Amino acid sequence: MIYFKLAAAALTGYLLGCFNSSLLVGKAYSDDIRKHGSGNAGTTNALRTLGKKAAVLVLLGDALKGILAYLAGYII
Repeated sequence: MIYFKLAAAALTGYLLGCFNSSLLVGKAYSDDIRKHGSGNAGTTNALRTLGKKAAVLVLLGDALKGILAYLAGYII
């Protein structure tokens, strides 16, 4: 039973990590963030290319992923 819980927690964390909040915010701004600035899909490049509001949204999205991964592991 413990192995099932560990596998479920690992799979949940992996799936949450697959969502890239900077790409989602970039789509909301009708832009692909990877084609501008450093080419990195991260908060710093979002700040450089899309502005402060977009960077805050990316940062919050990444933080939310971490919180959700923690809560999923705790619940499982």
